[in-house]
Amino acid sequence: MKKEFLGRRCRLFSAILVATLTLSTGMTDSFALTVRADDTVKVTVDKVIPKPVISEVSNDYKGLLVTWKEAEGANGYLLFRRLKSSAPWEQIADLPKETLSFIDEDAMKEGGIYTYMVRAYDGTIVSEDSAPKTVTRFPVSKVNVKVKYAQKSARNMQKMINDFRLSNEAWEWNATNTQQISIQGLTKLAYDYKLEKIAMTRVAEIALKFSHERPCGTDCFSAFSEAGYKYTYAGENIAYGYKTAKAAFEAFKETNEKYAGQGHRRNMLSTNYNVCAIGHAKINGVHYWVQLFANTEDDSDYSKTISTTKKVTMYVASDDLATYKKTLKELGAKVKDYAPRKTSFVDAVAGQRKVKLVYNKAIGASGYEIYRSNKKKGGYKKIATINNQYKLEYMDKKLSRKKKYYYYIIPFRTAHDDKIYGKKSEVKMVKTN
Repeated sequence: MKKEFLGRRCRLFSAILVATLTLSTGMTDSFALTVRADDTVKVTVDKVIPKPVISEVSNDYKGLLVTWKEAEGANGYLLFRRLKSSAPWEQIADLPKETLSFIDEDAMKEGGIYTYMVRAYDGTIVSEDSAPKTVTRFPVSKVNVKVKYAQKSARNMQKMINDFRLSNEAWEWNATNTQQISIQGLTKLAYDYKLEKIAMTRVAEIALKFSHERPCGTDCFSAFSEAGYKYTYAGENIAYGYKTAKAAFEAFKETNEKYAGQGHRRNMLSTNYNVCAIGHAKINGVHYWVQLFANTEDDSDYSKTISTTKKVTMYVASDDLATYKKTLKELGAKVKDYAPRKTSFVDAVAGQRKVKLVYNKAIGASGYEIYRSNKKKGGYKKIATINNQYKLEYMDKKLSRKKKYYYYIIPFRTAHDDKIYGKKSEVKMVKTN
C-alpha cells in the first residue's frame, strides 16, 4: 500500500496582475513634438504594441502546443518556427487576438528540436519579436482504458476530511518534531464537482503511473489547466491498495508519523483550501484513491454520482510505452497514435517511359510511400519510400511507352520505432509518351 502527496501555490492571479502592470507601465508610446510659430505644441502618438511572451511550449498528442500571453493593443498574432538557429523563421500561423495558443501539427519528428517566436500586430503595426522558445519533440500516444469508478465511497471521504479539520486531532508536528502544532482557522471544505472530474482523470492515470507526474510527462496540476479549472492553491494526495474510504483516509492522516511523513496530513489540514474532491476506482483488482484540494472562486454544479465502468482516454509519452507495456496489457488498453494529414497531387508529368510525380507536403509526415498499378482498381505495389518530409517529388523511370499508370501516396511518420500511416491520397492516372 502506498501514498504520495503534492501541494502547489498557483500564482495565476498575481501573475496576471504583474503582467497587466508591466504592460501598462511598459507602453513605450513614442511622442513626436512639433513646435508651431505661435509656440503651441502639437503631440502625435505612434502606437507601439508590446512584444508577446511565450509562456510554454509543451508536447501534445497532436503536436507541439505553443502558448503565449496577451499583448496589449494586439489585434492578431503571427507564429513562426525554425528547426535550426541558422535558418530563417517560417511563418506557420496568423491568428486572431482571442487566440493565445496553437498546436503545431507538423512538429512530429521524434527527438526533433523546434524553436518558436511570436509577433503581435494591429493592422500594419507589428511588435518586436518575442523571445524565442525551444523544445524537443517527444510524441504522445492516446490510450483508452476501461475504469470501474466507485464515486459513492469517494464522496463519503469529504465528511471524514471535514470532521478531521474541525476536531482536536487537527494538529501537525513542527519541522523539528519537538512540538505538536494545533492548526487554527480551519473551516469545512465544500465538495467541488468540477474538481471531482479532474480527480477521476487522475485516479485512472495513477493506475498506469503511480506518481504526481502524469503518464504524458507533465505534472499533476496540468490536469487542472486542461479542464479550465481556475485556482490560487492546489494540492493532491494519492494512494492505492486501500479497499475502503475509511482505510484510505486513515492512511492519509499519518497520525503516527513525524513531520517528514505528514505531507498528506498537512494537505488535508491546510488553511489554503476551500474545496476538495475525491476519486476512487478499482482497476485490475486494485483500489486507487486521489484527494484533490483547491482554493477557487468558481462555484460548481452538482453532478450525479458515477459508480459504473467508463472508457477513459489518457495520454502517454510514446517513449514510455515500453515501460508500461505489461500494465497496459493487463488493463486491456488500446493505444492510438496521431496520424499525419493526407497528401494530394500537385501534378503528374508524363515523359518518354517515365512519370514525374509532384505532391503537397502532408502535415505531420516524416516521409511518404508511393504505390503504382497498371489498373485503377487493385494490383498496387509500393515502388518507393521517401524518408524526407520535404522531398515532394518523385521520378518513376523505366516504364513502358504509351501506357496508363495509376498512383497514390500514403504519408507516414515514425513513433516508438513504428510507422504511423495517414490516409492515402486520391488516385492519379498518367499515360506515358
